[in-house]
Amino acid sequence: MKIIESYIYTLNQIESITFDKIEAEAETELIFTSKLFKKYFGQSLKKEEVFGKFSHNELKKNTLLNLNEIIKERSKGIPIQYILDEAWFYGHNFHVYINDSHKALIPRNETELIVEKLTEHSKEKSKYIGIDIGTGTCCIPISFILNSSNDVFFDAIDPYTFKIAKKNISKFKLEKKITLHSIGIEEILNTFDRKYDIVTANLPYIPKDKKIKELVFEPKEALYAKDNGLHYIKIFFNILPNIIKKNGIAFIEIDPKHSDYLLKLKNFEISIFKDLNNLDRIARIKLK
Repeated sequence: MKIIESYIYTLNQIESITFDKIEAEAETELIFTSKLFKKYFGQSLKKEEVFGKFSHNELKKNTLLNLNEIIKERSKGIPIQYILDEAWFYGHNFHVYINDSHKALIPRNETELIVEKLTEHSKEKSKYIGIDIGTGTCCIPISFILNSSNDVFFDAIDPYTFKIAKKNISKFKLEKKITLHSIGIEEILNTFDRKYDIVTANLPYIPKDKKIKELVFEPKEALYAKDNGLHYIKIFFNILPNIIKKNGIAFIEIDPKHSDYLLKLKNFEISIFKDLNNLDRIARIKLK
């Protein structure tokens, strides 16, 4: 089978699984540009290469078998990012999966808004010390550091994803910039005795009784929280005055339904930013 034929075949198969042409096109491009495809074909291919100079190259049998294996796994509902162990965030490619016991929440476009707002804010001074709570893949501090001209250092905490976050820190050679800690938000005050210029967090905020079918393969501990999704967010605001400097700034991702709760908090100056779907998604927090 020629490469162009295999691409169209893969695209049609993925579309039959997702029932979404745009999503199928994005996933097919991700497959052909992936390290997994490169492993079997010898190099990864951009779409223009598939339809250009490589279009009539023949794929070897083992490459076709592996493409079919990817499609088979995807047909089970497994996210393509887990199958490939690749997820793009803010222009960078992150590890997300080791096995079913070691996988991170797949970074979303909405979370990129934290990095965007943080980068805008960081022009005020040349050096920052931050903490990222619930770091997952470590995509927020890594992306901020890679896209900043500032001297930035982060503590990054997560009780579940140490191995994946460590792989990503190592991949981008940021061991001297990011210190990883395998602890939960409840242990912060007993672990650190410093205050930070920057605090970022993407905590579980979906109510526990609102299970989402499309997220069944992603780690529940990174998604759901009791108290109508506010459990960890309330802990965050309880400890925030103890970990942020007087002129520091915090950014946290939220459920749009939590905006009213945040805006009623008395000891904080809070601004809410909308995502691309015009939904309240990121809160910027300062101490009053």
